[in-house]
Amino acid sequence: MNLFFKKLTGKLLSTEKFEQRMSDAAAAMQRYREVEKSNDWKEYKMLHDFVTSAAFVERKNLLLKTKYKTTKYYQLSEELRCLKKNKKLQAFLAVRNSTILKDYLFFRNSPDYVKLSDKTLVKASDDLKRWLVFEKSREYKAYMRLKDSTLPARYVELLKLTADEKFQQENIFWENPQRWVTTDEYKHEMRYKLLSESPDIQFFLKQDVHQIERMERYHCTFADEFDWKRLSDSAWKAGFSYKNKALKRNHSFVYEQQANNDGKNTGTINGTLNLITREETTIASAWDEKKGFVNKEYRYTADVVTTADTFRQKSGLFMAKIRCEGGVNHVAWMGCDTKLPLVKLFHHTGKKTLVGCATANGFVGEKVSGISKEDYYIYSILWQDNTLIWYVNNLEVYRTSANVPQEALYLAFSSFISAGQKPGEGKIEADWVRCYTIDK
Repeated sequence: MNLFFKKLTGKLLSTEKFEQRMSDAAAAMQRYREVEKSNDWKEYKMLHDFVTSAAFVERKNLLLKTKYKTTKYYQLSEELRCLKKNKKLQAFLAVRNSTILKDYLFFRNSPDYVKLSDKTLVKASDDLKRWLVFEKSREYKAYMRLKDSTLPARYVELLKLTADEKFQQENIFWENPQRWVTTDEYKHEMRYKLLSESPDIQFFLKQDVHQIERMERYHCTFADEFDWKRLSDSAWKAGFSYKNKALKRNHSFVYEQQANNDGKNTGTINGTLNLITREETTIASAWDEKKGFVNKEYRYTADVVTTADTFRQKSGLFMAKIRCEGGVNHVAWMGCDTKLPLVKLFHHTGKKTLVGCATANGFVGEKVSGISKEDYYIYSILWQDNTLIWYVNNLEVYRTSANVPQEALYLAFSSFISAGQKPGEGKIEADWVRCYTIDK
């Protein structure tokens, strides 16, 4: 696969952008869960349910759209106002409980009442004159007109009703054109809007919870930012690992041109792992398939380091941010205490970059071109039950369902110069390594 055109079309993110995307995703996942636990989110959810409820919307519309003149408070107050202006009613009310009315009604029921029809008797009696004048008065006529009416009782009822403190408070409320802003509902709505504008709430609502949940399936099991100073203080150890513990860990092979230097070519510089291949003459132990271990003189030294004693894992996600230089072989791989299985996260031969697996019949994988030697790339393997998938940054470059390991593997870095290769110096640098298990 040629990554050059993937870069041009934007399908391959730069390492910086991809790393930032991963960092942003991790930060977003953490922030999402923190907001989810916050009191603001709990309050927002409660207020959201409240202000979006049918009852709330109906109540708000009622308070905003109702005109005061259509309310019972206005109508009852207006009815009382009109009755207070009703002259006949007020005249009736003025005379109804008066002494003169009581006296007149007593006189009217007495035998002397018939004397009012005799003008001579009326003319001769001041009392009769007084009763006759009252009988013809506007007040008495008002009394007679309304004494059997329900209007006075309604007036008294309205007086009592409108004098009630609750009625007066409700009347003041409905009379106010800005009544909505005086309510608790309005306060809740304003608080809801304020929370809605919160950066945390806005962030939370924009997230894809399914994406968050997918990310939470990944659990970091191993991470090295290479902030250690000495190899002995790290999770890495120089040399190979074998099932037969009697075999030497630190050795080279007779068909190679470099001596593995027991960790002396491995160190960290500013938080970056460095495995250096350099020109220096040394005599070192070498494995010969026919003779076993023999001493051989080498002109170059390199290293191999593994986590065989500290970390192994079966399946999951394995990632490393790596770059290399020089015309020698640099490999990031996963292996076990036997020759196979061996999975290569990446293998830079000095001329090309390979990803894939070593098998009994040779290497099986994919050639990846378009990789700039001076730039870091993030190489990943997604190891599932029946599939291995390789990525460079965000882009899948190879997958296979063959040669999938069935046992836990350790991590390893190594550099070597093969027999037919032009020798030279080189270096592999790793900025970080991270491994994850994945919940099913």
